[in-house]
Amino acid sequence: MYSEVAHDRQKLYHDSDLRHQPYTVGAMVWLHNPVESRMKLAPHWKGPFRIVQVLESGGEPGLTYRIVSPIDSDERGQVVHYNRLRPLPIPTLSSTEKSFTVVVPRDQIVAHVGSTVTLPCWISPPENAEALEIRWYRHDQFSNPVLFYQHGKIQDVQEESFRNRSSLTVWSDQSGGLKDGDVSLRLEKLRIQDEGSFHCYVSGESEYDSSKVVLNLTDPPDSPDSSDLWKALFFTLLICALLGLVGQILYKYRHKLTGKKKEEQICEDGAMEKRTKEAGGEIHIEELRKHAVKITIDQHYVSPDLNISKDRKIVMHSKEYKHTGEGFPYKLYAFGAQKFTSGRHYWEVALARQNTPPKNYWLIGVVKHGNFREKDKSAFTPSNGYWFLCSDGANGFYTNSDPPVTLPLTPRPEQLGVLLDYDLGQLSFYNVKERKHLLTMSTRFTGSVAPLFNPGVGDQSPLVILDCPEPVKSPVESSEPLLSNTEATPDASGATQRIKSK
Repeated sequence: MYSEVAHDRQKLYHDSDLRHQPYTVGAMVWLHNPVESRMKLAPHWKGPFRIVQVLESGGEPGLTYRIVSPIDSDERGQVVHYNRLRPLPIPTLSSTEKSFTVVVPRDQIVAHVGSTVTLPCWISPPENAEALEIRWYRHDQFSNPVLFYQHGKIQDVQEESFRNRSSLTVWSDQSGGLKDGDVSLRLEKLRIQDEGSFHCYVSGESEYDSSKVVLNLTDPPDSPDSSDLWKALFFTLLICALLGLVGQILYKYRHKLTGKKKEEQICEDGAMEKRTKEAGGEIHIEELRKHAVKITIDQHYVSPDLNISKDRKIVMHSKEYKHTGEGFPYKLYAFGAQKFTSGRHYWEVALARQNTPPKNYWLIGVVKHGNFREKDKSAFTPSNGYWFLCSDGANGFYTNSDPPVTLPLTPRPEQLGVLLDYDLGQLSFYNVKERKHLLTMSTRFTGSVAPLFNPGVGDQSPLVILDCPEPVKSPVESSEPLLSNTEATPDASGATQRIKSK
């Protein structure tokens, strides 16, 4: 008992003699390493750590703290006395402990908004930095860096505003990169918020150092006067209006100019197109089914997070798949086993089960053969060999054209028809139940293309590839294309048929 009393008395005397400026929760500190500090080349300080709790010691707050590492996943941390802590910035090492120095230019780096800039930083004397820790950060955001390199690669710990805009680069053409100690930072698409200081911190097993680079941003060069922009915009709009007026006049009187009969036309999403018409305004689904092909899923090109039926016609996300990201799950791809290089090909997909509402999430189209690999949304463009119509729940229906086309489709399709006209470069979508044409995308196909499917996430119903019923053959089969610019002709009943095209 007496030993415990003596211990408490000595601790009280020790704490009362020390002068301490209390830390606040959230402050970044370094932790003294008493064991390794006895070793000549070992680092005396570890960290940095974040203060997460101020504890009481001897009835007084602020003498002991709970600290955690911003990189370590252990949230419990450790409790230490304040005399083992030192606040950021990084403590200075003695000259005998330093084996390298972080060097940056003395002058500010000047660049303009929207450009790409390199913030030079290197270690002296030059040495291979591939095994070192490299951290670029701003102000006191050490744990939320602009870029963090460790264990030979760039880590995912990063300030969100710099994601996909920062990378390590070489300072000059003569630089050997990391192997020569060049740890320069490359920033793309500069924003006005990027202006200010950037800290370059390099750490090894027994040494570390840091320096600061200041970035000064200017307005883009040769920025035109705002009044000139308005004038240019006004004249552009005026010319467009005049050209549009002339086009409307020529379009209105085209039957007089060409001697052809006048055709009924509609405009959908800014593109003048013709639509297949009967007396009741419905699409000839039977005509489309004359080009029906049997489609199955290619088991070699299926996302591992999808379940496929034995006949390879039903696809749905697995129960174990958890969609934690934002937006449509583009990674849930499934490609058709059939490849097309010419001709017309038609298939249908069921998007609803009996007594269940239609699916809210799906993606259907075609993909160029050879592009079968997982990508993010930015890569799913026609220029990269993807053409599709997507249903994204509350976000509505849209295509992946540039710019995207949003469609107000009501009601939601329960059964979708897809017509690929390879030779004409057209991909058309139809609401089979409503017998309506939805959209035609125009492009130029090269190489072989295959059907593209994605069942999305969040629906009770799977995506089902259907086998189209055999069409009833008429005595005379028409050889005219389903999507063409030919003159409308009356059928046997006298109803006029017109074909929609881009």
